[in-house]
Amino acid sequence: MAKKKRIFLLPETYSEPVNGKIMTEIEKKVRQALKTVPAAPAAVVPASARYLDLAENIVRRAIKWQDAQGRIIDPYARKETNAATARFTGALGLQILQNRCADLLEPCVRSLDCVLDDLFYQKTNWGEFIVKEACMAFWALQDKVAKKHAAKWKRYLSAYDPELAYARTFTNVPADQLQNFCTFAIAGEVIKQKLGLTSDSAFIERYVKQQLAGFDENGMYKDPASPLIYDMVSRMNFSLALWAGYHGNYFEDIDEKLRLGALAQLLYQSPAGECPYGGRSNQQNFGEAAFALICEFEASRWEKNNDQLLSGAFKRAAALAVDSLEKYLSGDSIYSSKNFFPPELQHGRPGGYGFYGVYTLLIAGQFGFAKLLADNSIRQGPVCPAESGAYVFISGDSFHKIFAGCSGVQVEIDRNADFDYDATGLGRMHFIGCPPALALSTPITATPKYLTSVPPAPVNIALGPGWDGLWLAGLNKNRKLSSKCDILKESRDCVEFKLSYRCDSGAVSETYRISADGVTVSVIQEEGKPVSFRVPLLETDGRDRSEIEMLHDGFKVSWGDFVYLARSTGGPAKVDIEKFSVPNGNGIYRTGNLHSRDNHIEIKFSTMKKNMRIEYEKNANIKDSSRRPWPDRLAVSSSPDR
Repeated sequence: MAKKKRIFLLPETYSEPVNGKIMTEIEKKVRQALKTVPAAPAAVVPASARYLDLAENIVRRAIKWQDAQGRIIDPYARKETNAATARFTGALGLQILQNRCADLLEPCVRSLDCVLDDLFYQKTNWGEFIVKEACMAFWALQDKVAKKHAAKWKRYLSAYDPELAYARTFTNVPADQLQNFCTFAIAGEVIKQKLGLTSDSAFIERYVKQQLAGFDENGMYKDPASPLIYDMVSRMNFSLALWAGYHGNYFEDIDEKLRLGALAQLLYQSPAGECPYGGRSNQQNFGEAAFALICEFEASRWEKNNDQLLSGAFKRAAALAVDSLEKYLSGDSIYSSKNFFPPELQHGRPGGYGFYGVYTLLIAGQFGFAKLLADNSIRQGPVCPAESGAYVFISGDSFHKIFAGCSGVQVEIDRNADFDYDATGLGRMHFIGCPPALALSTPITATPKYLTSVPPAPVNIALGPGWDGLWLAGLNKNRKLSSKCDILKESRDCVEFKLSYRCDSGAVSETYRISADGVTVSVIQEEGKPVSFRVPLLETDGRDRSEIEMLHDGFKVSWGDFVYLARSTGGPAKVDIEKFSVPNGNGIYRTGNLHSRDNHIEIKFSTMKKNMRIEYEKNANIKDSSRRPWPDRLAVSSSPDR
């Protein structure tokens, strides 16, 4: 008997039927955003034309890291780190499978021998991270080695017990510790079925059922503390499982969750093509690679439904994601984080994991999979929601984020930050065509669990208000912080919303207005106390440096061909720049402050090309254009956790 189609959404998320189908509010926002198409949309090279070139650039550099046995030794940790050899195996295997790197068969054979020995004989803490990578290399090499050698690989991949070999299973850890590890196991086991390496579905069904509880009402995956990159990584693995042929008891459940999460993903991509900040592995370049892989899967899904609007949007989103990474991956130096500090400084690398070798090879493998899934016959759409749409997307409470955009300007706000990685408040402001870190890509925390090349900030810093010695950036649930968002306007030309915060030391409201002209934030301190506003000012991304100027009403940052302005528009304000410099994963910033004598202040943020003639250039009263001299070489922080 045919299975009955099931829907897993809360009733209030539904909108009216369209063409006989029920749409969620997220899908409605996506479709509405795609209706606004510029007269001359920016040309973007399709992602599928670039995946393997970028991946090969990484793989060929990683050949230098392989030892005589076949293992990958991280160039900066000076040891084999968890899953590094497996990631090399998979990335190179995917190249060979797609008729590339024919001269590198021998390094791939040696690395596959190593990882299968680990999987079959060793008790590692990363068994589930080996499987899909090893399967790709096996698929590519099985007819290119002696039959006896291929038979050994097949036995090693087929004969082990995944319940015992994988680190996060019901046998080995409590159920609440399975996390995203389990999604790698599921993808690997389904790919093994695709290749005829196993016929046992019991393991897959048991863990797919358990993992369904990990999705929220928007189809986003909640790893512990809900880091946004692991929303994508987990959905990526389930997408690979469905691509490989999973059609078990929970297919409809997972299929629906993936559909919802991918639509949310279109709303949280920035106009710069970047994934959002938020939590663990923040600002690591493998995030956009996972994003693009999901987009290729989704483009095919919507194309099969004869929905060219959405299939084209996913193709375009994948291309923008690759665009955002190309500058980090196409040169002689490869950067695993979104900055240009010398790789040996490891600025932005997650502390305790996220090693350079394994994270760059992860990108190469994800691009290899993305190319494998890509359907080149699908036509790329003219825009993505972040490029032209006007919307406010409020995430589920687990992610505590707000994404709002209009006409290629987008903000991301964290309403209750995890201070190990982020700060509360406005943490991202991106303008289409503008360097993403210029205004801000991610907030600045005083207690980073990632490496920084200079000492961490003395306090949390975001774009946001302070009063009575407190700053919103340093408040979260530990100070009984609560918030409420009211959407005031979502029109083609303007988006407005009001965000009200309350904590144990007072209340403040922010009203946002976003349009093609920029972002205006109007702040009111509800108890009548004088309010200030803090603005991070980019000093360096590790390669280039800015000019920071203090104006009579705010700040000007000149960066290459661009100018970024943050100016008070609501009355007189005292302006100053802190003496210290502060790091985040993208670079190093100075901190500018605007102080009002009243309980309200309004700030206008905008960017422009330097050659634009603006009246303020003639009349601005520049008080201080000095900058702290920058050292020729930055020292690595000695803290193991920062």
